[in-house]
Amino acid sequence: MIAIIAAYAHGRVIGCAGKIPWNIPGEQARFRELTTGNVVIMGRRTYEEIGRPLPNRDTILVSSTLSVEQEHCTTVPTLAQALALAGGREVFISGGEQLYREALPLADVLYLTTVEADIPGDRFFPEFDPDDYEITQEKRVDGNIPYIYWTYRRRPMTPDQAQNYLQEIAAARGIVLGLGPIRALLARLGNPQDRTKFIHIAGTNGKGSTGAMLCSVLTQAGYRTGQFSSPAVFDPMEPWRIDGTPIPADTYARLMTRIRAQRDAMLEAGEPVPTAFELETALAFLYFAEQSCDIAVLECGMGGLEDATNVITTTEVSLLTSIGLEHTKFLGNTIAKIARNKAGIIKSGVPAVLQGQDAAVCETVRAVCAQTGSELVITRPEEISLISASGDRTELSYRGQRWKLSLDGSYQMYNAAQVIETVDILRRCGYAISDQALWDGLLQTRWPGRFETIAENPRVILDGAHNPDAAGRLRQALERSCAGKRIVMIMGVLADKEFDRVAELVIPLASRVYTVTPDNPRALDAESLAETVRRYCTEVQACTMEQAVQRALADAGADDVILAFGSLSYLGELRKLIQTKPN
Repeated sequence: MIAIIAAYAHGRVIGCAGKIPWNIPGEQARFRELTTGNVVIMGRRTYEEIGRPLPNRDTILVSSTLSVEQEHCTTVPTLAQALALAGGREVFISGGEQLYREALPLADVLYLTTVEADIPGDRFFPEFDPDDYEITQEKRVDGNIPYIYWTYRRRPMTPDQAQNYLQEIAAARGIVLGLGPIRALLARLGNPQDRTKFIHIAGTNGKGSTGAMLCSVLTQAGYRTGQFSSPAVFDPMEPWRIDGTPIPADTYARLMTRIRAQRDAMLEAGEPVPTAFELETALAFLYFAEQSCDIAVLECGMGGLEDATNVITTTEVSLLTSIGLEHTKFLGNTIAKIARNKAGIIKSGVPAVLQGQDAAVCETVRAVCAQTGSELVITRPEEISLISASGDRTELSYRGQRWKLSLDGSYQMYNAAQVIETVDILRRCGYAISDQALWDGLLQTRWPGRFETIAENPRVILDGAHNPDAAGRLRQALERSCAGKRIVMIMGVLADKEFDRVAELVIPLASRVYTVTPDNPRALDAESLAETVRRYCTEVQACTMEQAVQRALADAGADDVILAFGSLSYLGELRKLIQTKPN
């Protein structure tokens, strides 16, 4: 929390020629009550009047002309640096008009005292709109001087306002790589990322499912476990979870309000400002720190080396899932270049677990681990075998032992093997994870939108395969799980993906395809996608989402399969349409 504490008379901050009368009993009592045990940030004039650090609290002086360095007191030149130095502690700001003007947009609470006496003041308290705050007051009399204690608590944005704010930034800025802006933002927020341990995951596919399994296992083992994974598919709050439960919408809005204030201050100061994804990442760090998570599973948004999540320094283990060609404009045009970028999350001396795959990927990651002095464990695909796969259960064998998953899709067995290897490393790091917690965690993992069966007769499957690597895994899962079945497909994609190659891999298994336009500014329109899909299936129709659902359900028999796949961005809407249909 950031708070301003001030006393004023006749609209002016109390004091004359920089002299602040600390002998006003009521205000002195309130100041002592609020700030004891916390951090006080003050301006030069305030400090000069007091003449010493205040007892039982840490003092940070903001000044470019006066320097004080002693126990419980230090000096920095700017308010932003003072907030960074304060960390995640409660902060109270006391000073004059200049400091208050800079601090006002950032404060969560204003503790203002109106002194009903003829006490001189020479600096105005900055004007603010009371409608932006929830206001309470208390009247007191101390030493024959009447006071009114005002408490102004800033009204947070509503969840809808917070989401709209992020969407506006995303539309204006798009993807911008580099860690400078998010580091500056996090410093202003007190570097909350330093107060949580992390499992960091990069990769092209499988990040979300692998992370969900790890979170489930750690929760079963008794650890308070955070998870950040994007994008949201079915619920706007789902990227931020603790023990599998999404962040409450009011908490999301409150934290985003605080983040917005700091971003606006950066913009006002002419500093480079964070992107929408960087703000979402900062919110994850704030939420996990506020909720005292024991550990959190953190998923990269894109790449690794310059991904916003890569500001962390408290990684316990780094994971690299399946890696394929993607975002070549940003990450490189070869598998090896992309693998090196994603391996940028590997920290010096921190162990890494790589999903066994293409030789170029393995050799690249080995080289990075050799440079960083990091232990590398690679899962062994030759020791992974599928025992059975049904609509709601996958049974596999790894290292000679049987395991069961509630996630369908044969490709999930490769993610599970990576989780098993990661648990071995966590145990060596001191985490108490029993065999039963591992078994139960894998069995009870839920992760929507990844070869997820949401209805039967006909069976309806949702899968977010949107790149060639994921499409290959999806085809493999269909051939194993839906062999001999007639498959009707609904497909929607973003224009900046390799949708032609995705269609080439999956569409030949379809008897009929309905193409749709996802609700996304980067979406490929249904007609253009239909032209591509017709190369691999003759029965293709471009239509609206509602039409696609109606026609697919009418076309499919009870024993058939409906597969909706492509961009995750439309699967949430499609799920709602299907689940509102009778029977």
